[in-house]
Amino acid sequence: ADYNFREKYYLSGTVRRDGSSVFGPDNRWGVFPSVSAGWRISQESFMAGASFISDLKIRGGYGTMGNQLPVSTSNQFFLYGGDPSRSFYDLNGTFNSSLPGFRTTRIGNVNAKWETNVTTNVGFDAVLFDRKFELIFDWYSKQSIDLLFTPELPGTAGLASAPAVNVGEMSNSGIDIQLIYRQVWGDFSLEANATFTTYNNEIVAIAEGYDYFDSGGSRIGALNRNAVGGSIGQFWGYEVAGLFQEGDLTYDPVDEIYNPNEGVPVQDGQEPGFFRYTDLDGDGTITPDDRMFIGNPNPDFTYGLNLVLGYKGFDVTAFFYGSQGNDLNNHTLWWIDFWQSFQGTKSADLLTDSWTPTNTTARMPKASNKSNFSNNTVSNSYYIEDGSYLRLKNLQIGYTFDRSVLGNVFANARIYVQGTNLFTLTSYTGVNPEMQSGSDTYFGVDRGNLPVVKQYLVGVSLGF
Repeated sequence: ADYNFREKYYLSGTVRRDGSSVFGPDNRWGVFPSVSAGWRISQESFMAGASFISDLKIRGGYGTMGNQLPVSTSNQFFLYGGDPSRSFYDLNGTFNSSLPGFRTTRIGNVNAKWETNVTTNVGFDAVLFDRKFELIFDWYSKQSIDLLFTPELPGTAGLASAPAVNVGEMSNSGIDIQLIYRQVWGDFSLEANATFTTYNNEIVAIAEGYDYFDSGGSRIGALNRNAVGGSIGQFWGYEVAGLFQEGDLTYDPVDEIYNPNEGVPVQDGQEPGFFRYTDLDGDGTITPDDRMFIGNPNPDFTYGLNLVLGYKGFDVTAFFYGSQGNDLNNHTLWWIDFWQSFQGTKSADLLTDSWTPTNTTARMPKASNKSNFSNNTVSNSYYIEDGSYLRLKNLQIGYTFDRSVLGNVFANARIYVQGTNLFTLTSYTGVNPEMQSGSDTYFGVDRGNLPVVKQYLVGVSLGF
């Protein structure tokens, strides 16, 4: 239902009742209402003197929406089956005489129900100075309740597929701003469209009895931890406080180990040139309790700028996009910066910027055949880098011929040159800060990302 009174007051309401057979009979249906309202202030009599305002509207909304996409069509059912590798058994004690068995292939959950997203937004639209400026502002809050998630099952559950269950709650909030400017000066025209978005994510709750779950398995363990009170997909591990120096340790030739000097925590595998981790709990020993959040792949904000310039028959279009405040896990360093991580292709920095007794200020640990806790077997902050970037994603320059020079053959004619991904400003040392892989709970990890592809085009457009 929609209501509009004198183009000044707007009210809209919607009620959805959605059903899905992926849920059991008791939870099949969900009801999701929403309502929004707007007030065009510029139409009020008290705004008559504000000639610089062409249009001004305040609006707000509250609504719910159901989600059932993560749920398998067989989620509510226990399924059974058999195959030679997992459920055939040699009960006779003779070779090649295994008997068919029967096992659970899927665990059912008849209690799964709709995931609900509750969204609230407040904003305004302003058109100013004879429509030369447009400003669109939104504050939003999105609460995801009864999140549908497929948890990892313990080994005692066997090889059965896990069901989707309703666990936890997550909160997202931020602001969206769009600013548009248009101007014409004789033969010259300009349109600039800028966008700015902030993003704050928090895991409010998980399942009963759980404060976190890990994602992103690797040769050195899980890289991302999703914990109550934190953001989704944060990086987890040990913080590197520096590299051990010869004055930090004393070598014991009998046991062939390095013992820490006074004030230096005990750490497995410690020796000069290896990582020295932060003793978070201050107990004098580096243990799993000293792990912490070491990075966040969620950006503080993203932004974009689209420029369109025209002069007589010439036109220039440029689109910039950037992300600020997000971290990346450059996991490719595990392969190229550590000699002990397979003797294949290595970073040139391993020769020039790794620790030696005469190069104690090096960034990288020393080259060694030892693989242990103090170098390449655990997740730590050595792999975490600032993933902020600004990229010129598209630039096009064109010229449209005047009709007077085309004669009777062509109705219109235009030539142009175009380039994509022409440059990227970033401090990230990997090949591309714009990550495309991962999942909802595991992202921002560079396992060998594809490099940026630059493309150049030359085009001609003719109309007859």
